[in-house]
Amino acid sequence: MILKKLSYLEKESIERRIPIIGKEKGLWLYKKVLEAKPKRVLELGTANGYSGIILGSQGAELTTIEADKEVSEEAGKNFERFGVKAAIIVGDGVLEVEKLVEEKKNIKGFDIVFIDFANRKYILVLENCIKLAKKGGLIIADNIHLPKCEEYKQRVLNHPKLKTEIIDIKNGLACSVKI
Repeated sequence: MILKKLSYLEKESIERRIPIIGKEKGLWLYKKVLEAKPKRVLELGTANGYSGIILGSQGAELTTIEADKEVSEEAGKNFERFGVKAAIIVGDGVLEVEKLVEEKKNIKGFDIVFIDFANRKYILVLENCIKLAKKGGLIIADNIHLPKCEEYKQRVLNHPKLKTEIIDIKNGLACSVKI
């Protein structure tokens, strides 16, 4: 299983204080990937590639956005090592998501959008992530129980275009289906 192969990366991330979703959330996410069978995935917040490897583990085309160039280069090496097809965009998550919407090249939409970057910015990308997700697609946000995510959490729980479930693993996940 992919998580066993990722254990060294998890250990290294903990030692270097690189924020990753970890084993428990990783297992939940892996099950979602197996269930959804995504062809296209968008990730906001690449870090060293831990969650991106899970998201792309079943052959999905991964587009991932990371603000830190050095970190993105490390992620690129990890994606290569795990055979994940990834396009890494270096830049601000909010601005890069706006560009994706404006470019309209993503008209096909994403099967999964995974949000795990600056918590206070989740709310700023929500509407554009809804535009980028396919109907029936998933928008998954990490760290949903943190105070900086409260506005996002309330919005997704009450959004007319989303059906949302809160997953109580560690500091939480919100899993929204675009309806």
